[in-house]
Amino acid sequence: MWHLTLRNVRAHAGRLRLTVLAVALAVAVVAGGTALTGASQRLLDAQFRTAAAGVDVTVRAAAAFDSAMGVEVDREPLPAALVDEVAAAPGVARVLPVVEGSGLLEVDGRAVVPTGASVLSSFAPAPFGAFVLREGRAPTRSGEAVVDVATARAAGVAVGDRVDLLTDGRSTVRVVGLVGFADGDGLPGATVVLVPLADAQRLLGTGEGFTELRVRTTTGTPVADAVAALRTRLGADYAVASGQDTAEASAAAAGEQLGSLRLVLAALSGAVLLVGAVLVANTFTIVIGQRRREIALLRAAGATSGQVTRAVLAEAVVVGAVGSVLGTALGLVTAEGLRVLARAAGSDLPEGRLGTTPAAVLLAVLVGVGVTALAAVGAARSAARVAPVEAIRASVDVVGGPGPRRGRATARAVPLVAGVVGLAAVAAGAPAALLAPAAIATVVGVVLNAAVVTPALTRALGAPLARAGVPGQLAREAAARAPRRTTSTAIALALGLALVGFTSVVATSLRDGLSGAYRETITADLVVESARGEMLGGLSPAVADRLRSVPQVEVASRVRYGHVLDGGTTTALAAVDPATLPAVAELDMVEGSVEALAGGGVLVAESLSTERDLHVGDVVRLTLSHAGVQELEVVGVVDSLDAQALSTAWIVSLDTYARHFAEDLDASVLVRTAGGVSADEARASVRAALADHPTAAVRDQAAAAQARGAAVDEVLGLVGVLLGLVVVLALLGVTSTLALSVAERVREIGLLRAVGTTSGQVGRMFRAEALLVAALATVLGLGLGVALGALTVSAVLGREAPLAVSLPVGRLAAVVLAAGVVGVVAGLAPARRAARTDVLTALAAD
Repeated sequence: MWHLTLRNVRAHAGRLRLTVLAVALAVAVVAGGTALTGASQRLLDAQFRTAAAGVDVTVRAAAAFDSAMGVEVDREPLPAALVDEVAAAPGVARVLPVVEGSGLLEVDGRAVVPTGASVLSSFAPAPFGAFVLREGRAPTRSGEAVVDVATARAAGVAVGDRVDLLTDGRSTVRVVGLVGFADGDGLPGATVVLVPLADAQRLLGTGEGFTELRVRTTTGTPVADAVAALRTRLGADYAVASGQDTAEASAAAAGEQLGSLRLVLAALSGAVLLVGAVLVANTFTIVIGQRRREIALLRAAGATSGQVTRAVLAEAVVVGAVGSVLGTALGLVTAEGLRVLARAAGSDLPEGRLGTTPAAVLLAVLVGVGVTALAAVGAARSAARVAPVEAIRASVDVVGGPGPRRGRATARAVPLVAGVVGLAAVAAGAPAALLAPAAIATVVGVVLNAAVVTPALTRALGAPLARAGVPGQLAREAAARAPRRTTSTAIALALGLALVGFTSVVATSLRDGLSGAYRETITADLVVESARGEMLGGLSPAVADRLRSVPQVEVASRVRYGHVLDGGTTTALAAVDPATLPAVAELDMVEGSVEALAGGGVLVAESLSTERDLHVGDVVRLTLSHAGVQELEVVGVVDSLDAQALSTAWIVSLDTYARHFAEDLDASVLVRTAGGVSADEARASVRAALADHPTAAVRDQAAAAQARGAAVDEVLGLVGVLLGLVVVLALLGVTSTLALSVAERVREIGLLRAVGTTSGQVGRMFRAEALLVAALATVLGLGLGVALGALTVSAVLGREAPLAVSLPVGRLAAVVLAAGVVGVVAGLAPARRAARTDVLTALAAD
């Protein structure tokens, strides 16, 4: 049977070409996504591990947790006297103090604004330093600096140039060298400037303190022993760890930013595999239907039903293996393309060669082969049911044949009913965790039962085609007469369009909800915030101080953010000035007041209050990054929509924040202009006052609100491009199924030609049928996707704060147009083949 399988694959290679291509594209996405995220994490691990190779132990101020949401938390400066104390510890050979913070580089009056951090640090010589000199020398005198190679290349900086450093003030330094980070040219998405230690202390305002001590142990002293001794000597106020542990923690913090990208790629890989599986299933179903007589002859010759089943599955394995090998080979090319798309969407990925591992290659091949084999199970079971007596009968059109028996129809209705009931329960308030299985069951149910409504839908959708002439009438009736064939042709495209509709509705609703909540709550005339969009802070406190001195500004109210652990989940906490916030924001209080924050305590969002039964006077326990576990009294409950405008469910005063957090950066400054000052005059005066702070973006309220949805638009752009691949796969599916159906309908074509239909009319009939299939897919797919998206928005995402469903009419209209183009393109090749069918050959066909 194995030799027979290989012979059948070779004999029907033309029919399986598009199926192999579909499997290859699907596996390429899986392999590319795995290669991108896996290689990026390996590059980060290698960079940080190499950078810490010369450091045995690190000493920093203690923190309740090292990092959160992909960002390492700030810590208190270490006292100068700690250097001598650490140096005197047993097993310590050398100690190097380091100061590190944020400093913006300005070249020829133009700020170099990276997507990530602007690192300013003291220079650490080998073996303590993570940065290796590539050109020039180390900075040894005040006013000297070295810059990372990647930044120097991008900004046009050379050794000997003078550049400006912007911290709380402006300093001019001379570049005396260029450095790389481990084996790379710099930190991913960041700029790096290294200066002498005294300059770093002065520029970053640490006084005589340091941010970290790097320790080398004496020869023969185990690192674990040195760590234990220093922990005992220094106590709980300091965090002592091995250099490699610190490097791994830093790499893990940087790697957290890969989490969302990994999730998006995994979801889209699943979608691509699903559409590919539908294409495989359709192809094998049709091919087996066309080979029923051949299979019956095998049965008559003694082949058992089990052997026939195994033969069909073996064919699927061969197709899957060939497609998977091709797809895996395309994986690295796909990974490079995905890296470009991810960077365009704002993800900071490390530079370096993307490679893969044998395990990743094996996984991609197994996934491709496994999905292909599973998709062919239905066709294999159908082939096993072919009776030997069919060898003397005409073949049966399996796809377009009679509908399922009553028992089978009832079984097919089960997932649809279960899914709809589950979705209704979620809409009525059931746990959100029920949404995913209910949605999957609904999608499966629609796929299994769509043929029931296909005749009515195709006749309705095909009415314009029928009025356009005979080919349109014939296409309409052919599609309605064979609902299972029509549905199987349309379903792959329908699934792709359902994903597009779902993501479009959810993303648009989120974007409009974030922007709308901000517009309704924030009444400030101007909003000053970091152009890089760092939620946790990117503005020096000097920005707010400078704004208060501007005559055109009446109120400048600061907003900060910090990390907290709440029940094991890391989230953000906002800090505001209760005295000035009411002048620039309207917070609707359910209980308590904003002014009550002046005495300490915390405001909580109404959704959180309802979930945990919190009221004014209750006490909550939160783990803060610097202060550890703290008990805060609830002094107010704020409307959930207003809390959403501040991007958090927890709000404290700036004074409370200062007592519990080490971070000293503002996220934004909300500005109310003085009476009688025009908007243009206020904006111009504020920008002039902040000339030394080029990353401080000055926006009016509308622009600030729009910026809240910018991140959603970036992710939506990435998802949209990747979903385009899903639609390409669906195009292959429609083309493949229509092409195979031409072979099924040879006799029908012959009869049409015999009664006077021209070859041109036959071609137009198949093109019209392809367009009708695309229309059916659009109705089923977009209808399902938009409905699930609307339910997700209103019943799940809207539980935290009211969130209206926004329909992206323009995008959906573009999708409908694109589906029409897909239908036209998909029908070209099958129509050409049908038009060229020889009349006598067609009439002689069984």
